[in-house]
Amino acid sequence: MLVQNPRELIRFAYEQHFAMPAFNVCNMEMAKAVIEAAVIEKAPVIVQTYPGDLAHAAFGTDVGPLPVLIKAMAQEAPVPVIMHLDHGPGLEFNLRCLRAGYNSVMYDGHDLSVEDALVETALIARAAHALNASVEGELGTFGGGQGSFEFTRVEDVPLMFEQGQVDMLAVSVGSEHGHASRLDLDLLKAIAGKANGPLVLHGGSGIHEDDARAALKLGVAKINIGNALSVAWCTGSRDALDGGCDHYGVLKTAMDKVRAVAQHRLRLFGAAGRAA
Repeated sequence: MLVQNPRELIRFAYEQHFAMPAFNVCNMEMAKAVIEAAVIEKAPVIVQTYPGDLAHAAFGTDVGPLPVLIKAMAQEAPVPVIMHLDHGPGLEFNLRCLRAGYNSVMYDGHDLSVEDALVETALIARAAHALNASVEGELGTFGGGQGSFEFTRVEDVPLMFEQGQVDMLAVSVGSEHGHASRLDLDLLKAIAGKANGPLVLHGGSGIHEDDARAALKLGVAKINIGNALSVAWCTGSRDALDGGCDHYGVLKTAMDKVRAVAQHRLRLFGAAGRAA
C-alpha cells in the first residue's frame, strides 16, 4: 500500500532502530522487483527515483509516466511503500513530484550556503507537510553526481530539523555515491547526539556491512541503495543475453538479480518482518 503517513513510518523505524532501504529504480521492472522483495521479506520499503530517471521516460518538462507506474504498484502492494524523490532540485521540481503522487521528497541544496538551504528546505517542507508527505534535507555532500565530497558539520544539524523542518536528514560521514566506504562512526555518533530525528545515509551500496549495522543504533532510518541495483540489473541482463534468452528472459533474469539484492538489504538493515 502507498503509505498515507510516511512521517510516522520513518519515525517508527528511527525509534525501533532499523532502517528502510531506499532503492533507486529507473524503470517499471526494477520497481516491481524491489516491491516483490519487500513482500517476500514482509518489510516496509522506499522506492525512489532520481530526476535523471524521470527525465529519461518523460516528454517535455513534466515528470513523465514512471511515477504513475510506481504509484500503481505501490497501491496494490500488501506492504507499506514510500514513494520518494531523490536529490530533487529546487522548489518547483519538488512540487511537481508531490503533485504527481510522491509522498516523500528530498531537497538537494548542496550548492547553496547552509543559510539559504535552510530557507529553501523550509519552503518545501511547508508544502509537503500540507500534503502529509515527508521531507529529507541534506548537509554535506556525497561525491558521485554531486562532484564534491564534504563531511557534515555537527553544529549545523539542529538547524535543519528546527529551521528547515525536515523529517529526516541526509548526513555525510564517509559513504560516497558509487564507491566502497567505511563510515566515521564517531562523527555519526556526534551528529546523532545533536539530531532531533532520523538520519539518512547516501551511497549505501558501498557501505561496509559492519558499519551499516552500527549505524542503525545511531539514528539512521533510511539508507539509499542505487549502484548495487544498477550492477544487478546490468549483470542479469548480460548473463541472459549471453545465454541466448529472448527479451522476456532478459527481463526475468535482471529482475531476479535486483530482487535478490533488495532482499539482502532489507534483512541487513533490519526492515524484514516489520510489515508483518
